[in-house]
Amino acid sequence: MFDFLPSAVQTALTTLKQAGVQAVLVGGCVRDELMGVPPHDHDIAAGAPPEKLKEIFAAWPLILDGEKHGTITPVIDHTAVEITSFRTESGYRDGRHPDVVSFTASLSEDLSRRDFTVNAMAWSPEEGLTDLFGGREDLEKGVIRCVGDPAERFSEDSLRILRGMRFASRLGFAIEEETARAMHAQAEGLRQISRERIHTELTGTLTGAHAMEVLSAFPDVVFAVIPELFPLYHCPQKSVYHIYDVWEHTLHVLDEVTPRTPLLCWAALLHDCAKPLTRHRDRKGFDHYPGHQQEGARLAESVCKSLKMSNQMIRDITTLVLWHDERMTEDQVPLMLYRVGPELFDDLIALQKADMLAHAERISKDAGKLDALLLRRDQAIKNGECIGYSTLAVTGDDLKALGWQGKELGQSLEWALMQVLKGKLPNDRDTLLREIGKPENQQT
Repeated sequence: MFDFLPSAVQTALTTLKQAGVQAVLVGGCVRDELMGVPPHDHDIAAGAPPEKLKEIFAAWPLILDGEKHGTITPVIDHTAVEITSFRTESGYRDGRHPDVVSFTASLSEDLSRRDFTVNAMAWSPEEGLTDLFGGREDLEKGVIRCVGDPAERFSEDSLRILRGMRFASRLGFAIEEETARAMHAQAEGLRQISRERIHTELTGTLTGAHAMEVLSAFPDVVFAVIPELFPLYHCPQKSVYHIYDVWEHTLHVLDEVTPRTPLLCWAALLHDCAKPLTRHRDRKGFDHYPGHQQEGARLAESVCKSLKMSNQMIRDITTLVLWHDERMTEDQVPLMLYRVGPELFDDLIALQKADMLAHAERISKDAGKLDALLLRRDQAIKNGECIGYSTLAVTGDDLKALGWQGKELGQSLEWALMQVLKGKLPNDRDTLLREIGKPENQQT
């Protein structure tokens, strides 16, 4: 194992060994190494308190932001190396952070406080792999299992429930039965976790290749942190165009969407969030959802704001939700480019394609036809066609020269843009100015 280690990590391990302190690589880097995945970082745990670690690494610049949690970070050869003292924890009144952190010289005590067996392994050059809880076997079996009593682990930190889902989604692992039972039983504990952390962990789950299976197995966990989605569960879609209820359809859209970016995965999860609010059954017994795009955009915005997403992410998600059901022809591509912007057009088509693939066969069979819209987009941009005010043949200054001003100027410019985008007038300056005319020639 660890045939190659960054030189800064090697130096840290060697320095600790020379100081007579037990030091191991621990957690995710050991898990990844055993799976044959290059680790993104290398966390070191050491059998000495922070004060001793600061003395040992006094020759290097130190980052001490995490000192109260037992972590010091020497900067070795311009590389920050996190080193955390072996520790034990007790008392979790907020369901997230320990009330008491104690430092220990015992590696086994440190590993026993960790969340899942696959993250509770350690390695050192001298001792090799330390695996006290069967983490390597669980890796080989593809299982996520808590260290010790799952109920105790989740009562210590409810966020571990979402971490378990994230690992299962990204690794394709099954969640061990007792661990899964505790996740269901203690899902309500997530309500006291910060929304930023929930957003981060859910994003990791949604973007994983196995997100549909995980969310299908743990809908109650999802609804505990996003209660606005609960009405989707078993909400019917009685229609010749659908084969799933709204929640099942949502999960299939999430499964189909590609690329698996955070933006597209969140848009997939939220695209039909307002269907239960707008559902109407006609006299023939078929379901309709008038206005669900507009209501969905408003509800999606509320959800995204509650999760403390960036303003740009909120705007992009709500835009995709608003237009996800807008079936366009090639002639309508310039108008949609104006509505969503060229930078979001690919994402809209990707979401629409995933949405169609999650419909009945009469709809899903035509999903491939959306690729023609991307070619039409390329053509429009290459040919310099009008796709917004910046490419419109007339400007506000042109209308001012005709005598237009104030609100009426803006309205006239918008009218001209819409005529061009809808193909009713050519994007020709003389034609547009003639059609707009002078204010005094307009009928009141």
